[in-house]
Amino acid sequence: GAAPDLCGRLARETDASVREAILTALVRIGSAEAVAGLLPYLASEDAALRNGVVETVQQMPPDAVAPQVEAFLDNPDSDVRIFTVQLAARVAHPRRIDWLSRVVERDSHVNVCLAALEGLVEIGRPDVLPILERLRARFPDDPVVAFSVDAARRRFQAGA
Repeated sequence: GAAPDLCGRLARETDASVREAILTALVRIGSAEAVAGLLPYLASEDAALRNGVVETVQQMPPDAVAPQVEAFLDNPDSDVRIFTVQLAARVAHPRRIDWLSRVVERDSHVNVCLAALEGLVEIGRPDVLPILERLRARFPDDPVVAFSVDAARRRFQAGA
């Protein structure tokens, strides 16, 4: 039952060592409730807090993280969606490719899609290449998308 209180304390805590202790305690708790209390901090202007939250959630049990990640992929703030995509790519959950693929195929913000592309490439499964090609089709005039998809293709071909 301590997760909500610990998460609430993060908003007011400025001492880095106390924040670290709180985040460590939340990793040990590892509950969906702890994840739910942490993910709103992805919208924080405090970069150290945001990064600490991402690192903390990545260490939590994937089944505790999954329901919250799915909800935050639809957040109205594109920056929050980018942080969520980066988190989703690093959570060892069997649905992470589905999450990232959904972002590539549906998200309206090109930078969110590029973050998902990066996550898919990091996962390293060449079977995602058709998904990445669909991104190129969605943003045909974007040179960064074209470059990123071409780079992914070369990386997968080199590894084959």
